[in-house]
Amino acid sequence: MTRTPVKNLIVKGGRILGVETATGKINADAVINVTGPWANSLLGQNDVPLPITPIRVQMVHLRRPPKLETLEQIIIDYTCGAYYRTDGTPNTLVGGEAPEDMSEIVNPNTFGLNADHDFITRFWNRATKRFPDFVDATCRGGYGSLYDMTPDGNPILDESPNISGLYNVAGFSGHGFKLSPIIGEMVADLVTGQSKSSHDYKFFRSSRFNENSLITPARPYSARVHQ
Repeated sequence: MTRTPVKNLIVKGGRILGVETATGKINADAVINVTGPWANSLLGQNDVPLPITPIRVQMVHLRRPPKLETLEQIIIDYTCGAYYRTDGTPNTLVGGEAPEDMSEIVNPNTFGLNADHDFITRFWNRATKRFPDFVDATCRGGYGSLYDMTPDGNPILDESPNISGLYNVAGFSGHGFKLSPIIGEMVADLVTGQSKSSHDYKFFRSSRFNENSLITPARPYSARVHQ
């Protein structure tokens, strides 16, 4: 049901019974919280907050100059602290990879939707360091959006320890879309109690943060907030 905000969870005796929406109640034996930066807003007073922080991130659009017309690859540039990708047009989208680029904690309901001037300048300078011809690019503005960041930059896939039938699937930072096919299989196993996927959803259990078992890569990239 699109454009139908969920106002609250319906919980009784430690068990999920459904959700209350702007147009009425929906009964359900299982509820999956996939609201990203709004995950804790949905939990409200019904459950303990998840270690998820809404972070505002920004992107800058540069119209490539003639010498860079064929630059259509996706590039992650650890040296300059930026990444570059085309949006299917002559524009290149430039984003930040440095810690200072992802430090703005915001209210997910009220955050700046446009790129700030200092971010435009910062990212354009990084792009020019990697590709000097970007000095002749035309800036077409930019935008602000949200990451739902966990302490290790990886998602939570788990049933609530306090509310049976409530499942939290959130905290994907900026790479959830890349994981979505296998995540769908893992969530299906989580909710049905089966083991059809070759990947164990328990790897992303929420208790790992209290267990000091953060997910870390064997060969981490340096100077990146999430791996």
